[in-house]
Amino acid sequence: MSEIHYKFVGTCCGYYHVFETNFSFLLSESRIALFLGAIGQKFLTTYRSCGTYIAFLTILLTVYLVKPNYISFGYIFLLLVWIIGRQLVEKTKRRLWFPLKAYAVMVFVFIYSLSCFPSFETWLSSLIDLLFYLGYNSKASSLKNIWESLAVLIVMQLYSYERRQSKYNRLHDPDPLDSGVFGFIKRYLIWHSQKILFIALFYASLSPISAFGLVYLLGLVACSTLPKASRIPSKSFLLYTGILVTTEYLFQMWGKQVGMFPGQKHSELSLFLGFRAYKPGFWGLESGLRAKVLVIAACTLQYNVFRWLDKMPSICQNKGKWEEPCPLFVSDEDAFMNGSMVNDENKPPPNHSIPSVEGEGFISNSLPSITAGLTQAPDLVSNKTGGSEGSGTSKFSFGYIWGSTKESHKWNKKGILSLKKERLETQKTVLKVYLKFWIENIFNLFGLEINMIALLLASFALLNAISMLYVALLVACILLKRRIIRKLWPVFVFVFASILILEYFAIWKSMVPSNQHIPSETDVHCHDCWESSALYFQYCKNCWIGITLLHVKIVP
Repeated sequence: MSEIHYKFVGTCCGYYHVFETNFSFLLSESRIALFLGAIGQKFLTTYRSCGTYIAFLTILLTVYLVKPNYISFGYIFLLLVWIIGRQLVEKTKRRLWFPLKAYAVMVFVFIYSLSCFPSFETWLSSLIDLLFYLGYNSKASSLKNIWESLAVLIVMQLYSYERRQSKYNRLHDPDPLDSGVFGFIKRYLIWHSQKILFIALFYASLSPISAFGLVYLLGLVACSTLPKASRIPSKSFLLYTGILVTTEYLFQMWGKQVGMFPGQKHSELSLFLGFRAYKPGFWGLESGLRAKVLVIAACTLQYNVFRWLDKMPSICQNKGKWEEPCPLFVSDEDAFMNGSMVNDENKPPPNHSIPSVEGEGFISNSLPSITAGLTQAPDLVSNKTGGSEGSGTSKFSFGYIWGSTKESHKWNKKGILSLKKERLETQKTVLKVYLKFWIENIFNLFGLEINMIALLLASFALLNAISMLYVALLVACILLKRRIIRKLWPVFVFVFASILILEYFAIWKSMVPSNQHIPSETDVHCHDCWESSALYFQYCKNCWIGITLLHVKIVP
């Protein structure tokens, strides 16, 4: 009997050991699964914020690295449809990006079929030039032919997976203001995204100076009168730039066939419109499309800016027409209000059942205890001070406050040091507030002075009638009061815009081949007209009026 008992106990111990081993294994396995799930969720969140731009950049680099052909044109066309459609609709929808994924799949299958079936390649090469139309090199390896479509397919598949997973994992942003460093960068970009767009537009208008560039300049002048919260500039210029990129890319393939390359029959028309033949290779396409890509990037930045603004609490948004859309610096009060608003959203609704009787009893019982504690403290202090007064010695009261007379000197030093630290912290806080105020309001306080400095520099850049107009405007800014200048400022802006367009036409006129002949090849410059104006009166008159802008001389 005892032997059977021992066997039964041994069997139970063995089962318990196996169960304990399996349980610890399952516990470690669940921990590993949770850890990997957290890493996957973090990766998915990161890719959700920048996956779109990874796809944009990958497709753009892929197009840059190949010679212009119809397949790469399909990539860039569908990419522009995606970007422009997202900007116009103000939301990323599946019907915008899915055609690009489907196109990448079809191109990959088609190019792979050409590599695997030589008979199919031979038959198709007898019909069309594979290198010109499809960018397919029959003498190269299969990997070199399919890498373009494979790269686009990978990034689009990753983007598709991220969009599919994001449907089930909608993460709520607990801090829309984002009071950290990234939040400051966001608010800084919100302030200056319009300026970045205008700089990109001005650069695009100058590269090259042409009819298409003039449209950029006219749009820049027209949109400078709109408030910062307006979404018209980014949408309109993105649509216009997309059309330009499409036509210029087609020009690289068809320009020679229609006779619009340099030296051909219609080369002057392409020069007038702004079409240029790009240099071969990566850097040729990059330099040719650089201005347009910068405009697209600036418009995409404004799309993100408006999304950030929509997520911000309405209390932190400025509704004025000419005010900044949001504050540049977020104070502690704003962060606290933001946190309280988020907490209020997470609270149960008002009709949620709450035990009101117990709550009222709790409040009624807690208030007397608090008030009793507040009333007992002064009584205790008064009793102690009364006892000290009754003794008639000031030594006891001093000892009650500072301790004994031996310790008073030590306590006095500690109090002085704490006051010094407190004063230092106060000075740091005041300095931070002062710097934030000046950074946030420098253009409001000294905007007129900054414009006056710009007018002074522009008036000495060229000595002609335009520089005299700049001097007259500078004198008006000095003599008139700010209240009058504020009313006349639209007139100033109109004058500046007219001068800018006039100088653009002057530069454009000087670039026309028929007007590139200078009066004398022994060279007459605009800054030499004071001594040779009688011989070259017409040329010097154009210099003084500002029509001729050659040979710029900065006055020291």
